[in-house]
Amino acid sequence: MADAGEETEEENELLKPGANLALWGAAAVEVQNNPDSQSAVCDAVLKDGRALIHATPSMKDHKEVALKAVSADGTALMFVSETLQQDKDIVLAAVRQDGTALRLAAEALAADRDVVLVAVGQSGLALRHAAEELRDDKDVCLTAVQQNGRALKYASERLRADKDVVDLAMDNTTESLPYAGEELKKEWETVLTERWKAAGLHIERRVAGQIVNQISTNGI
Repeated sequence: MADAGEETEEENELLKPGANLALWGAAAVEVQNNPDSQSAVCDAVLKDGRALIHATPSMKDHKEVALKAVSADGTALMFVSETLQQDKDIVLAAVRQDGTALRLAAEALAADRDVVLVAVGQSGLALRHAAEELRDDKDVCLTAVQQNGRALKYASERLRADKDVVDLAMDNTTESLPYAGEELKKEWETVLTERWKAAGLHIERRVAGQIVNQISTNGI
């Protein structure tokens, strides 16, 4: 039986790029084999942006390479150079592909309204990573809850009590109800109860969202 030291060596060997294609993927292996070749790295990151992790620092700081990587997978933003994490073009490309990549952007860009609007338009829950002042921006929050009603959770207290924002969130999903301000929550509880009664339903509150969505689909 192998001792702990031998098992660790085996695990390390398993995790080496190229030793396990099922784990790392062919694109990562391509970069590992040619980490300083712009053409090789570009070709690889177009297949899997995260393969950038295996490139040399100079490639991670190359804007063209970085753009290709984050356009293929927004989360590849974590592997670009610190300088490019502060580049608006790079971050916009990343959040356009995956809004939640906003969490990987430089603080200044998480406070950039243009960037945040793109991010929450792609993934409403990216609102969680926006600067505080933008979580109190009505247009930003409307965009977020329209994409995902549950983004209401990350809106400012003021906007969680805003009827326009809450109504749009509830139109998207009734799962946003717990995050609404108290007065609007009571209003919507009344509305939902009336809908259930009209449909002849007697249900537990925990499945309310599912039922209401079904009712809406059926045009009730």
